[in-house]
Amino acid sequence: MRNKLVSSVLVVALSGSILAACSSGNEDTNSNTSSNAGTTNNGAATTADPHAEKLTIDWFDGTWEDPVPTGNSEAVHKINEKFNVDFKPQYIPFDTYEEKLAVKMASGDIPDVIGMEEVNANYTKWAKQGAFLPLDEFLKQYESTKAVPDYSWDSLKVGGKVYGIPTYFSSKGGKKPIIRKDWLDKLGLKMPTNYEELKKVAIAFTKDDPDGNGKADTIGLGLAKGIYYDPSFGAYYGNAVWYHKNSSGQLIPGIIADGNKEKVTFLADLQKEGILQADWAVTAYKDIFKAFNAGKVGIWYEQPGNSGNNGVLFDVLKQNAPNAVVEPIPPFKAPDGSEGLTINGSWYRMYMISAKLKDQPEKVKRILEMIDYFHKPVTFEERNPQNEYFDWLYGGEGKGYQMVDGVAQPIAENRSNVAPGAYITEGGWFMNDEDLFTFAKIAKTPEDQKFQQTLADRLHSMKFYVNPTSRIISPLLMEKSGELQTYITDETTKMIFGERPLSDWDKMVEEYMAKGGKEMIDEVNKELEANHVQGEWK
Repeated sequence: MRNKLVSSVLVVALSGSILAACSSGNEDTNSNTSSNAGTTNNGAATTADPHAEKLTIDWFDGTWEDPVPTGNSEAVHKINEKFNVDFKPQYIPFDTYEEKLAVKMASGDIPDVIGMEEVNANYTKWAKQGAFLPLDEFLKQYESTKAVPDYSWDSLKVGGKVYGIPTYFSSKGGKKPIIRKDWLDKLGLKMPTNYEELKKVAIAFTKDDPDGNGKADTIGLGLAKGIYYDPSFGAYYGNAVWYHKNSSGQLIPGIIADGNKEKVTFLADLQKEGILQADWAVTAYKDIFKAFNAGKVGIWYEQPGNSGNNGVLFDVLKQNAPNAVVEPIPPFKAPDGSEGLTINGSWYRMYMISAKLKDQPEKVKRILEMIDYFHKPVTFEERNPQNEYFDWLYGGEGKGYQMVDGVAQPIAENRSNVAPGAYITEGGWFMNDEDLFTFAKIAKTPEDQKFQQTLADRLHSMKFYVNPTSRIISPLLMEKSGELQTYITDETTKMIFGERPLSDWDKMVEEYMAKGGKEMIDEVNKELEANHVQGEWK
């Protein structure tokens, strides 16, 4: 749920900034054409083939749009005209979507297209039951699917076959550690490169009045309940990363590995020093963002593009701390010499096609053309009313979006009525991290621009560890990892507070294994071996 929440927040935030992670790239926007829909030479959207048969297409998906898109809107009429279809969508807010989807699938009345946020136990079960159409033969027929890297397809395979078409989500996105660089400079400290240096910085940020107001009111290191966010500074230290190996040579989850033990020891030291805020174990992570924006937190987290209202608001921070300078903290060099962050499948949300269409190739083709059409990247420079494709996708200037200081901003209250992009998820695959560099171009303040540019530069040149479990499907991993992670989080929280000794670490790991961890680790490693997958740096 935590990863899903982070992904959801980012997608919502990107919607507020023209889905920047899903709308820039170095691919020619004119290269992606099909028999029923395509572009003219200037990128304008063409109309459907009038000689093709009109097809009814049922579409069932979750949504973050507010208001929720309906089946009778201007956007639906545009989609019908574009693709010569009778488009019948049904959208459910994501907070109740999984439950409604399970009911829909259990009824046997499976829609032509089904959307999901992620690979989970239901995806695996329904694919094995034959509910979805295998898509492997189509993957090299469309520009948007040709661009998907192999490790992303691996994460969607069940029994060696691909059943879902993913929507791009930057593999380098997600929360990164950040620091008040102006506080470092004021106190004569250098950027921390390991946990010992980080501890010294956190102590100084708490005790040495970095904001200069003469009060003991600053938080050196932000922390929230559930040890949220995981204060990792590299793949070696990540809780959800399968990087370390046990004595048998098996890969194991980071939460029971040496990297996490080092982090927990670091946090326990801060707790003893009285550096962590007293109520962190019952504090919501959103409240730490508020405190950061108030200029009271020195070390926290933010992602490329920011997180909207539940993130760092540079305009608010500037009001409260006019001299604030925020920079990303580079990953620490680990004991094994590695130095870099983690990437997973580089996608968020996917579409499946009902297996009942196996004998309806024309409908399958039309659906894939529709998805492909919406998965075309649009560069930052092309996101304006002069680009007919973009203008169509976003519902027209003054209706679905407006230009503000040269940047297209959605008109939230109108978007779900007029913008086809509110119905079929956008997001083509982008190369060379151009999507990351777009964030600096659309940032609203000079401070945010500088931060986004620095973050993009560092992420672009950094090595990343591909989490091997993102390339396989393990039912036990899906079933057990959440509850096992909660168990370790609860026990390590006790260790931080001194309620359980750190010397109990190995005993805690044995408890983890007895609660199903051993069986999960065995299955994961069996799947990794069977699929010839291993952790690797890219």
